[in-house]
Amino acid sequence: MIIFIRSKFLVISSFAKDILIRENNLEIREGGPAKFIKQVLNNLKISYKLAFSKKAIVEIDMRKGLEIGRIKKVYAIKSAKFNGPVLVSTLLDEFKLKTLGTFNCLDVQGYVRDGKIFGKKKKFYSNELNKFDIIKATKEENNYLELKNFKGLLIITDGKYGFSIKSGKNKYKFRVKPVRCKETIGAGDTFFAYFCVSYYINRDIIKSAKFARLLTYRFLKTKYLSNLK
Repeated sequence: MIIFIRSKFLVISSFAKDILIRENNLEIREGGPAKFIKQVLNNLKISYKLAFSKKAIVEIDMRKGLEIGRIKKVYAIKSAKFNGPVLVSTLLDEFKLKTLGTFNCLDVQGYVRDGKIFGKKKKFYSNELNKFDIIKATKEENNYLELKNFKGLLIITDGKYGFSIKSGKNKYKFRVKPVRCKETIGAGDTFFAYFCVSYYINRDIIKSAKFARLLTYRFLKTKYLSNLK
């Protein structure tokens, strides 16, 4: 799939070495939100530049059907002003939150993550939040996010129960097609990137939501099929 667009995107994110803790073994693989966002932009044939630092180290507890992480090491990211759309998705607060481009999108996962304890969250507020055009959070993350006077799009995902998008007084709800999958690592980053790119182009919430939903379903379906091999 190719989307023709003149603007180059700036991605502020981290790559990581993921250590998956399973009942009987450890699995080490390449990960981090930067990996999955990069895959989306490559799939869409969109030009981009990456702002990142040294590879982080992340532990993910996969036991008992869980999928919760903690950050062992992460390194600061710095970036300058950018004349175009920007995607920010961090592991912790390795990037000092601020808007840099002409259209700014944020996945808050890193900023509400404690990092030291598996799955633990913390409250987060910054005046910079109000300057973003799109903010994405899971249902749990949204409970720790303090938004005041935010006028952009707020995307709240809820796993197999779908997702909602708030725009001013309007709220849109979307169901998702279930996928039998042992793990969903990268699905949130994938959805975030597909939605933001689509909405930047067409400014249509419904079309962008359906586009991101379909491509994320395909991502999970591919993951499921690869696990069968």
